[in-house]
Amino acid sequence: MATRHEEKFIIDYKEYLLLRARAEAAMEIDPHAGEDGYLITSLYYDDRYDSALDEKLDGVRVHTKYRVRTYNSDPSFIRLERKVKRGIMTEKHTVRVTEEELPILCDPGRDLAVLSGRNAVMALEMRAKGLTPAVIVRYRRDAFVYPGTDTRLTFDTNVEALHPDFSLLFEGDHPGIPAMPRDQVIMEVKYGEYLPQFVRKISNCCSKQLSVSKYAICREAWR
Repeated sequence: MATRHEEKFIIDYKEYLLLRARAEAAMEIDPHAGEDGYLITSLYYDDRYDSALDEKLDGVRVHTKYRVRTYNSDPSFIRLERKVKRGIMTEKHTVRVTEEELPILCDPGRDLAVLSGRNAVMALEMRAKGLTPAVIVRYRRDAFVYPGTDTRLTFDTNVEALHPDFSLLFEGDHPGIPAMPRDQVIMEVKYGEYLPQFVRKISNCCSKQLSVSKYAICREAWR
């Protein structure tokens, strides 16, 4: 899969309202999202040594994370993802999984023989690395796309941590632990070979670039 740039920023709520209004004026709302955005819930994996967490906190340039992701708590569309980061460059490999397959991906004692294709390959990778569920990360996302490009601008609010029980992927009303102050928003800019000038101007308004991931923030909150 082709790599993309990914830049993250922490902004306050007033900046969010301003920048979101600018995005609405010149960009298109993500066709998969409604006007109120959508809820993203991700189950992240790590090994017994918290290698993925420590690599991120230590600033290791190349690191890999595995997660299961749902949108709007919908069990009919579930993705298993392996995300590789090299500085601000990301490469994401994705396969679809079913609700029935989730227990197999979450229990190291379950037989992987019932899986097939790329699902089985990624599951074997996770099993070989000793990965088990570590935390659930949940947030509300507003997403915009720049016409004619692969550029995306997203705003994530209400970032919460939940117990790493895969059934909570489908319980959007289940209470979580706030992982960030409610008046803080994570803005992400994702693009391929070039970044349109309009979107670059938006990111230039932000002075605080985020170096710690939502996964790391939620692991800290869950502790």
